[in-house]
Amino acid sequence: MHGAFLMVVLFINCVAGDLLRGVDVPQYAFAGDQATLSCSYDLRATRLYSLKWYHNGTEFYRYVPTERNRPINIQPSHKFSVTELFRNDHRVTLSLTHLTVSASGRYRCEVIAEHPSFRTEASSAHMTVLREPLSQPVLVGAREIYEPTELIKIGCQPRKPFTHDHKPTLQWYLEGSQVGSEWVTPYGNALRPGYTGLSLHVPGEQIAEAGGSLQAECRLTLGPHTLSAYKTLRVRVRMISYVGNYHSSGDLHRGGDILPWGTASLLALCLLL
Repeated sequence: MHGAFLMVVLFINCVAGDLLRGVDVPQYAFAGDQATLSCSYDLRATRLYSLKWYHNGTEFYRYVPTERNRPINIQPSHKFSVTELFRNDHRVTLSLTHLTVSASGRYRCEVIAEHPSFRTEASSAHMTVLREPLSQPVLVGAREIYEPTELIKIGCQPRKPFTHDHKPTLQWYLEGSQVGSEWVTPYGNALRPGYTGLSLHVPGEQIAEAGGSLQAECRLTLGPHTLSAYKTLRVRVRMISYVGNYHSSGDLHRGGDILPWGTASLLALCLLL
C-alpha cells in the first residue's frame, strides 16, 4: 500500500507542470554589474512549503513561509551579493550585485508545495557574466554629404572583438525602422574575426525623395543589452528655379495687361516662397 502511494506521488510529480510558471534570468550580465532574477509560481489550492534558488547546484537563497522567525535564508557567496527585491504569493524577485565572472552558470529555481503532496518543480536558465561591458559600435566609411546618383555605403562593427559563443547581433535602422535584407551585407576582416560587421547600402535617390536627409542607426544587441551609433545621411538636393518660366522681356502678361518688371519679379518670388 505504501509503495502504491509512493508511485502515485511520483507520477503526480512527473506529469504536473502547472505549479512553477517559469524563471526569468538574463542571458548576459557584466562583471561588477547587476542582474535581476525572477521565479513565478501558482499554488492554487495548496500552499508553498519552500522556494529555493541554486547557482550551479549550490543553494544561495531559501524562502520558507512557515519559519516565522527566519523566513529568508541567503547564503553568502564570493561570486555575487543577493538582495530580495520583491515577494508575494506568486513571484519572488532577486537582485544579484557585485557580479564576478565566476557567477556565470546555471540558475535554478525550485518550488515545493506544502504537505501532504510536497510536490516539487524546478526550472533553470543559463547566465554568462562577461568581463568587460558593451561598447558603442563603430561606423566606418561615412561621409558628410552624398550625391543622389550614389549608392551610399556605411559599415558598422563592434568596437571590441567577441568570440563566436558570445557574439552580439548588428542591425541597421532608418528613421527608427529596420531596413530590409536587400540593403545590408555582412563584411569582416580575416585577420580580425571578432570584428565582423554589417554594411548598409542605400540608394541616394531614396534619401533625396525623403527630403534629403535620413537618420541611420546601427544597433548592437547582446541579450537584453543594446547600444547604438547614429549618422545622419544627407544627399545634395538641387533647387529648381521657376523664374525662367516667365517672359524674359521683363514683363508678366495677365489678362491682356502688362505689369512692370518689378511687380513681375515680386510675383515670381512669392511663387517660389
